[in-house]
Amino acid sequence: MSTTPEDNEDYSARLLTAWQPLLERMNAGCSAPPAYEHLAAATSAVNEVAKALVTKPELRWVGVKTDSSVQRLKVKIGSTLGLWPSLRNAFIFSRNHLFCVYGVGKQGVACVTRAERAVDLAAAHFQLVRNLCAQVQSNQRDAWEQGLYEPAEEIMSYLCSWLTSTKDCCTIMKDKVSKCVNMGTQMLANMMTGNPEVQDKMWPRYFQEDADIFKQLLSTCDIHRVMFVLICIHNCIHKCPERCKYMTQTPLGRDILKCLLAKAQKMLQEECSAFDFIYAIFSNMIELDLTPNIMDAICDGMDPHRTRILSQYHVTFLQLLDGMLDAQANRGDDRPPIEIGIDTAIFFVAVTKKLVHSISRNAKQLNDKIQAADVFGLDVDGLVLILQFFARVTPELGPDAKMKLIKAGLGDTLLTLLNLASKLYPRITLTKRSSSDATPTSSIPPQGFFMIKSDAVKVLANLCYEAKEVQDEIRRIGGIPVILNECRVDDNNPYIKEHAILAIRNLCDGNTENQDLVASLTPQGIAPESEQMLDEAGIQVKVDDSGRVRVGKKAEVEEILAMKRLSVSEVQL
Repeated sequence: MSTTPEDNEDYSARLLTAWQPLLERMNAGCSAPPAYEHLAAATSAVNEVAKALVTKPELRWVGVKTDSSVQRLKVKIGSTLGLWPSLRNAFIFSRNHLFCVYGVGKQGVACVTRAERAVDLAAAHFQLVRNLCAQVQSNQRDAWEQGLYEPAEEIMSYLCSWLTSTKDCCTIMKDKVSKCVNMGTQMLANMMTGNPEVQDKMWPRYFQEDADIFKQLLSTCDIHRVMFVLICIHNCIHKCPERCKYMTQTPLGRDILKCLLAKAQKMLQEECSAFDFIYAIFSNMIELDLTPNIMDAICDGMDPHRTRILSQYHVTFLQLLDGMLDAQANRGDDRPPIEIGIDTAIFFVAVTKKLVHSISRNAKQLNDKIQAADVFGLDVDGLVLILQFFARVTPELGPDAKMKLIKAGLGDTLLTLLNLASKLYPRITLTKRSSSDATPTSSIPPQGFFMIKSDAVKVLANLCYEAKEVQDEIRRIGGIPVILNECRVDDNNPYIKEHAILAIRNLCDGNTENQDLVASLTPQGIAPESEQMLDEAGIQVKVDDSGRVRVGKKAEVEEILAMKRLSVSEVQL
């Protein structure tokens, strides 16, 4: 018959007994190293109690359910008179002893044996508090009130610096120190997880000017440590806009956001599982409608001489947003859709206006010797992602919301973009590109400009769908001729013809003014580049007096037009 934790001796008494000789030396102000047997006894006792509090240590700290007997034991130990003050003093002793041993000597430690004992003692106490606090709110509250986080953070910060600066120490020692820091990270996470009261008290501390423990932990190459921090961050900000704002409104929080985005890009390339936690952090903030706050927070500063708008941080975040919306569109479950607030959409209108203006200004620098990427930076890449954002969200908007975007300037900006893109990279077709006259390099758009006009027309088509005010406004600002001009094939913008035809259909649906305007437009003939291409193939295209297009071999078309003119003359006679 197996025994339960309650059948064992009083764990609380064992802890207090093990700590007593250590605390006596500390209270006496003794600077000499403690006896080996005292350190070994304390470490052994703390480790044994910590292991009794959990059956699967690697899972318990992330919220896996524990059995009731273990939970009762945690509560029993946590309610022991004098345990938490003694535990705080044990942490202080461990910190002081560790500071005396590490950072000294050629190998980074005063004595290898003493260093191992010191880090083992610290790791044991981290594990004890981690397990005591797992899903026990009373213990989390007591750990907070006793300030256990303070010596714990000092130990972790000191050891992180030691790991970064020490080059000559043996691998075994570095592994011990690294595991100790990881255990401390889990301890801090368990002190807060599932306890809003403690989260509200502890979370602001990590964003003060002199607090950089999160940055230190995230800057490591240890993927497990990074994952522990990511889960801690996610648990604290989940569905809580107030705590999220520390990430966007403080200098340290903004640095952490940039760090997460830099890691996201690398993790995605390496297919690292920790990417999912970064994705979850930003998904939560996006669902809380904090996208504008994030975009502002990751700016590189307010340099008046800066010629580009977006940084790599912005592009990576926009890729995360695009991935979120794409995943939502393709999933087949009943989960509620992610709601993108109209304020976020209006914010992106303002960003789009700045980007189009920036691209237009910088386009003057383009020539055969300068790459487009050197001129535009990441602005074009970001603009494409924002256009895809609008293409995804506009079909879900009602007429009033669509009109808000138009009033914010989205319609004008998209038309300006269409004209700008046509000027920079004129329409070409596959036949023209492969003809004997090579297409100038300047007419072939860089990767970022590919499909940019097609995306812009698609957004216009969505905006005009069943929205009479939007239809009228597009007509008022001269958008109909611009869209009609895109009803042609362009290899640089696949499906632009189809999107443009749909846009005209939506513009004219139930709108007699727009229908009359389209009907009144005079046919302008065939585009010169298309006429040249067809002429080389022996085909002629003409527009007759009634506006109908005639296509065929040259002689046949001329004969048809002549007969058409003759029949008209006979009628007039």
